[in-house]
Amino acid sequence: MIGTLTRRSMRARAGRNIFIGLAIMLGVSFVAGSFVLADSLKATFDNLFTELNQDVDFQVRTELTVDSNDAVRDPVPASLAEEIAQVDGVSLVEGGLARYAQLLQPDGEPVSTRGAPALGLSWSGPDSFAGVVLKDGRAPNGIGEVVIDKATADRVGFAVGDPIDIVFDGGQQSFTIVGLVGLGNSDGFGGATTALFDPESAQTVLDAAGQFDVIDLQIAEGADPAAVQAAVEQILPDRLEVVTGEQVGEETADSINSVISIFGTGLLVFAFVTAFVSAFIINNVFGITISQRLRELALLRAVGANSRQIRKLIIVEALIISVTATIVGVFGGLFVANALIALFDAAGAGFPPTPLQMQFRTVVVAAVVGVGITLLSVLIPAGRAARIPPVAAMRPETGFGALSANRRLVRGVVITAVGTAMFLIGLFFQPGGSSGLIAFAGGGALAIFLGVSSVSSTVARPVSAFIGAPVRRLFGVPGQLAVDNAGRVPRRTARTASALMIGVAMVSAAAVFASSLRDTFGRVLDRAITADYVITDESFQGLPPAIGERIAAVPEISAVSPFRPFKLTSDGSDETAFAIDPITFPDLADLGIDDGDYQGLVDGDGVMLLDSEAEDRAVGVGDTLNVTWQNGVDSTLTVSGLFTEQGLPGTWYVSTATLESVSDQPPRDQFVLARLADGADPDVARFEINDAIAEYPQAEVRSNAEFRAEQEGQINQLLAVITGLLSMAMAIAVIGIAITLALSVFERTREIGLLRAVGTTRRQLKRAIRWESVIVSVFGAVVGVAVGLLLGVALSYAVPNTVIDGITLPFGTVIAVLIGSVAAGVVAAVYPARKASRMDVLRAITTE
Repeated sequence: MIGTLTRRSMRARAGRNIFIGLAIMLGVSFVAGSFVLADSLKATFDNLFTELNQDVDFQVRTELTVDSNDAVRDPVPASLAEEIAQVDGVSLVEGGLARYAQLLQPDGEPVSTRGAPALGLSWSGPDSFAGVVLKDGRAPNGIGEVVIDKATADRVGFAVGDPIDIVFDGGQQSFTIVGLVGLGNSDGFGGATTALFDPESAQTVLDAAGQFDVIDLQIAEGADPAAVQAAVEQILPDRLEVVTGEQVGEETADSINSVISIFGTGLLVFAFVTAFVSAFIINNVFGITISQRLRELALLRAVGANSRQIRKLIIVEALIISVTATIVGVFGGLFVANALIALFDAAGAGFPPTPLQMQFRTVVVAAVVGVGITLLSVLIPAGRAARIPPVAAMRPETGFGALSANRRLVRGVVITAVGTAMFLIGLFFQPGGSSGLIAFAGGGALAIFLGVSSVSSTVARPVSAFIGAPVRRLFGVPGQLAVDNAGRVPRRTARTASALMIGVAMVSAAAVFASSLRDTFGRVLDRAITADYVITDESFQGLPPAIGERIAAVPEISAVSPFRPFKLTSDGSDETAFAIDPITFPDLADLGIDDGDYQGLVDGDGVMLLDSEAEDRAVGVGDTLNVTWQNGVDSTLTVSGLFTEQGLPGTWYVSTATLESVSDQPPRDQFVLARLADGADPDVARFEINDAIAEYPQAEVRSNAEFRAEQEGQINQLLAVITGLLSMAMAIAVIGIAITLALSVFERTREIGLLRAVGTTRRQLKRAIRWESVIVSVFGAVVGVAVGLLLGVALSYAVPNTVIDGITLPFGTVIAVLIGSVAAGVVAAVYPARKASRMDVLRAITTE
């Protein structure tokens, strides 16, 4: 019986079921796609680095004493390769170099790496065991020859035999492309642009005479790996180590996978927001349809169906829809992940052709999201259906009652209060660390949304009337119909609007946080950076010291300082120290010196500390700190001064002389600060700076104001990305409005027929439904903006004052959201309005 009724019911309501399934499918696709993409990228790089190191038995390198993905190891002496080659059991030794090498297009502009590194590598040719595969041409041989990766060549248009200019730390040089390579089956190097030279030429052009970054070795067949490793260790100088090739591959893959995990987690946050919005729509749609099926369900009760069978009927319908939508959604996740990887490849990433990874965990999570959330969403509607008395078949008004407005209000206030308390506890107290933050703040936010949705149902009628007042005055009868229909069933209106409210609230909260962060950052930069120019590198690989040296020689410039990062460990914690020129730096930046000065950095091994950092370590000016630099060198630094401003990154500052005394690492400047000489013409100075560094087109010279605008622009880009990811949830909310309106049109079939019979035109009917949709959308947007602004203010106050020192309300975003909600309402009403206007008048009038 249940099976037959279910089939007939679903066939009779196919359009509704398709829309519900679409909402479920989109949520599942986003969730499954996030897992598939992260798992596939991890597998891609795991396989890539396994292949790259599969022929490397051991690697000799300098030690690294900090746990950091961006720390660079000191080089090893190239002469050590000859000693290692003499060790019994070693069959092959190969030195490796990886330094900065920026490829230039034929017009002299840098080849874009889109954030990936621009690498220059040493390569012994096809017989090398470095995992590099020759795709076309031959290996390089001599100072004027180079091989580049095929992915970059295809993207830019280079071919074997073409000339190419390459920028190194020492300037530009010209080469001839003699070959194209890739890693294994891939044509690229994970997105990096790559230039390869024979080992002897590489040491020359990469300014690494007598050095290698690492030394790889293979052992002879039958040799004992442990014995070979012990023998190599015996001849190594201090601060060098020998590790297995397998360990090198795992470490490299782990460093990449940690970034991918963060990326995947971020996607999942937005995916679950989408699923949460879908749950609102599913619950609302099933609630409406059960109300519309009141007589049908009551007749089933009258002919013998019990409450359990009625409940089962509703749940089975939901189960069939959700299972079908989940299966489609899982395949949709594969499509989403595949499309994103194809997009990355088109942008030059050059990922190896690895099959997508659909793990069992992904299917389970997709089922929990698609089926689990759907079944939870229909429990209340199914329970209401089971309570329908048989007499309702003859007297529908006795069907069932909803909670009274007062009870809904009390329930909503309590849930909102509990959610607010959880949210604030999670933000400001973080019990249990990061896990507590996620559990309390995330759970509290969900409770706030549920509570606000319940509260808004008690005010939906007056708020709808207020929002619709201009519509009523401007459009007469259609406007009045729109207002009346929007307030007719407040609970339905509130739930429909709540789906949109969630997305709008999160966009508004992100906008408050980003606007406050941007304005605080701007104010701090204004105070901290007094330099006239900031020279940066768009590839984030840093700048060679030669750039600062050339700018310092420009007559119109009075002061120049590099800003050079380096890792260290002190009292068991890893820190980043920045090396500066302590003589010129005070003229270029204002750190807000609270005690002491830069003299200790000028005279010797001094360090400037942020005051809170010094307080945590219980040190003051004149005290000493024992540190271990990232390469294992131990030294003692004397606190020279304390500062309070954090407009520039870092809490530790040392002199470039101190850093150079402990490190052989090729220096790279994160950026360079420069100040105009008194009376110098800014236009002339800028021209002279650009002329002095013309050999380094990767360097971007920006004025103080331009640098600030660029940094603020990056925050705006982040907000745009967040808004873009939330657009999926907002799109589902618009679909929910369309579904609700369509069901409402069906519910009002007789009413619409009577309106048409007494003279209402199709145009007036369309206008009434369209403005009803707009009123519901604006209602959701207004509530969402109010909730989002409060959440954003709380988020902004939760971070330290050094990050955000004031609240900025994003009025532009609020206006854009309200305008967008009007547009969303118009779009959502297209199908319901068309359906209503095309009803047969006589048939509609006779509908019961």
